[in-house]
Amino acid sequence: MEKLARVTKSPEERKQELLSAAESLFRVKGYERTAVSDIVKQVGVAQGTFYYYFKSKDELADAMIRRMLDEHMGLISSIAEDPVLSGREKIIKVMKEDFVKRGENLDNLDYMHHENNALLHQKMLVESVKAYTPFITGIIEQGIGEGSFHTSHPREVVEFFMVGLFFLYDPGIFAWTVEEVVTKLQAIGEILEKLLGAEKDSLDIWKDLPDMPVIIQKALKAEKASRGESSPS
Repeated sequence: MEKLARVTKSPEERKQELLSAAESLFRVKGYERTAVSDIVKQVGVAQGTFYYYFKSKDELADAMIRRMLDEHMGLISSIAEDPVLSGREKIIKVMKEDFVKRGENLDNLDYMHHENNALLHQKMLVESVKAYTPFITGIIEQGIGEGSFHTSHPREVVEFFMVGLFFLYDPGIFAWTVEEVVTKLQAIGEILEKLLGAEKDSLDIWKDLPDMPVIIQKALKAEKASRGESSPS
């Protein structure tokens, strides 16, 4: 019987293959119920290959989340580095476009809210705050230099705001109604203005944002589906 030729892949290609296999398993089985043996079996490699790239499943999860965030942070980076926009314009654009982008990706992330992915969900929230903070801090510092914002602790203000934003508006943590979420999101501009010492109504984040209730409704439906609840007709 003729032997199949061994497929040789570059280290980076193999690493990405392990990350993709893990993500697909976490979607189906959950992080807690997925073993390293499950991941290597799906990829078709020895268990030693896994430990060549990752010390543990926990380290793999961190790398997987960083990969997911890297794909998303390109948008934030491009806005933060725009040489034309002011700091005030940048923060408004980040909030608007990031919110719409998250709405578009909700179906891909609803598995994070499953009880077997609680630790993964927590990691995602923490890493999101850490990833966003440098970019948003840079924008705030630009606004300070332009005289639009007034705070002596830009990074700390950003960290405080991002933690509140990611946790309070996460449908997997708080079971808000669509109306409640809309009201809270409409308050973000005023909250930012007070935190940053900006002029009243200068950070109207949600003005002209299309289909906000539709995006929120989609988020709540995705959350209910991940918990096995039936959505209202």
